[in-house]
Amino acid sequence: MQLSHDHPLLTDEALAEWNGGVTALCAALTAGPVLRHVAGRRLTMRVDGPDGPLLLKVFARPRARGNARRLDALARSAAAPFVPRAIATDDSGHVGLVEWSAGTPLDSLDADRVVEVAPEIGRVVRRLHESGTEFDRDWTVGDELHQLRRRAVPSTVPLVDAVESDPQILALGFERLVSAHRDLHPRQVVVDGDRVRLIDLDDAAQAPAGLDVGNFVAHVRRDAAIGRMPHEAVEGVIEGFLDGYGHCDESVSHWERLALIRLAGLAESRHERADWARELRSLCSV
Repeated sequence: MQLSHDHPLLTDEALAEWNGGVTALCAALTAGPVLRHVAGRRLTMRVDGPDGPLLLKVFARPRARGNARRLDALARSAAAPFVPRAIATDDSGHVGLVEWSAGTPLDSLDADRVVEVAPEIGRVVRRLHESGTEFDRDWTVGDELHQLRRRAVPSTVPLVDAVESDPQILALGFERLVSAHRDLHPRQVVVDGDRVRLIDLDDAAQAPAGLDVGNFVAHVRRDAAIGRMPHEAVEGVIEGFLDGYGHCDESVSHWERLALIRLAGLAESRHERADWARELRSLCSV
């Protein structure tokens, strides 16, 4: 596979080390666009072959084998129609090929269309949670609080302090664990006609169902707060998603609160948008 001299797979030292695996898996493929590059950590790009596009993922750490193992588990479950298949992994475990999910990312659709498909997204997430898939790792509210503390910025420290001692938050540790996406938000949903698929399950784990539901709702509120979604569409999207998902208990609002705190911190530390952070902190009391 030919790459330009300034391609991140050549210029990012943490990823260039694993180009042997890229060559092994992609010798007969053509490089497509880079979809995401987190310097020193990972890269996702489209590659094209005679049978159509595939997704190439390269990691600085050996995550590809674990990701493939979890996708293989999903492929044997009732969730198989809604998630991509693992295609191949290199010997190092740093490079993987995944099935391409055709369609349009949810955050690229107009608001009316998002409202229209929201119930189906909820139904698909419920199917994932009820698939009976057993992943090889767990994620609990304790892990979530540890991550919030580790990634806190000065403006979110008081919010993290508050949730760490909130009995309602701590009670989330008793929730049943299900097969969860764990990074569910609009960019992880692809819509192709009437079909909805979930993508990028790199963080998938056994986790409380409310984590996924609350995280999706928090991201919808975030998108409205920063101008990515019309405010008048927000409640329609959330209501449709929750109706499609089915019964949710009040713990979802607590998971939503944790997600909003995380997003407020990332608005400053990753996006350098203090204005976004202010808007998101104002939502963190939900």
